[in-house]
Amino acid sequence: MARIVIADDSPTLRRIVTSVLTKEGHEVLPAEDGISAVQAVLREQPDAVVLDVQMPRVSGFIAARLLKDDWQTADIPVVMLTSLDAASDRYWAGQAGVDRYLTKDFEAPELAGTIEEVLLAATAARGGRPRLTPDALELSEEDVLSRVCDLLDRKLFESSVAQSVMAIAATANGLEASVAALLGVLQRFVGYDLAAVMLGAESTAYVAVGEPTARSHYDSFLAAAVDGLSTSGGSSLEAAALDVRVAQAGGKLVDDPDELSGGVEMATFLSMPLRGHGGVVVGVLALSSAVKQAFGETALSTLKLIEGPAAIVIDNARLASAG
Repeated sequence: MARIVIADDSPTLRRIVTSVLTKEGHEVLPAEDGISAVQAVLREQPDAVVLDVQMPRVSGFIAARLLKDDWQTADIPVVMLTSLDAASDRYWAGQAGVDRYLTKDFEAPELAGTIEEVLLAATAARGGRPRLTPDALELSEEDVLSRVCDLLDRKLFESSVAQSVMAIAATANGLEASVAALLGVLQRFVGYDLAAVMLGAESTAYVAVGEPTARSHYDSFLAAAVDGLSTSGGSSLEAAALDVRVAQAGGKLVDDPDELSGGVEMATFLSMPLRGHGGVVVGVLALSSAVKQAFGETALSTLKLIEGPAAIVIDNARLASAG
């Protein structure tokens, strides 16, 4: 027997679904809209969720996104049960993380079979182990709406970052301009002391100086970026053999450490491979700071978001310049 939250603003539909699922031996927990559905799932930690799309206050799409975005409920299968059947609706359900999509002209065996499928798939994904359920969480309506606002704000931010990166392809002229534009986007959304795009085949490093930076920090950064390129499989280079092109993007390289108010040595470094067409590593994107743990969770999430688009933009510019 499974515990299943069913959310629909139609009492008739709730009764029908409840009747079908209780006959299969399941326990049904009803909810009238998207807010009460999210509240019920976080409070009851059910085995599955059935959501209508068109519900008051919070739609099924938004409720599904909230549940799939939260580690406490992300592994709970969600079945969308709706009268909407356009291709765009099914696409949007997939974007929301929905596991199965049914329309309201369903037959009882179809619904029962779908629930059985998602329950078995969830168990298989856990390797057959029982689900570890977190403690029950009581949320007020205001709490749920606050989560909706946070989610929408984050998605808008992610969309803005991705659009800024993809716009480079249309506005930048040439490889060097494309790299400079990418590093400029990173400075706005992430921040760094030094950043570089290092390309293996070209043996070239394009470096941006975001903040006044000690020369020793710069030397350590280049060496670390070369190691990152080698580790990622992009190429094996020597720092001394690089063609380094430095852009003064708001900062400068400082020979006298006394001129700096902050740290002198590199304290934080990260790099990620740039995988171009066919998944081939063409280079690395590297960032550093004189501040320890400078790149927090938000910065890492942003970098992960732009990793793919940035790589394609740079690879396209690289191939165009070679041609």
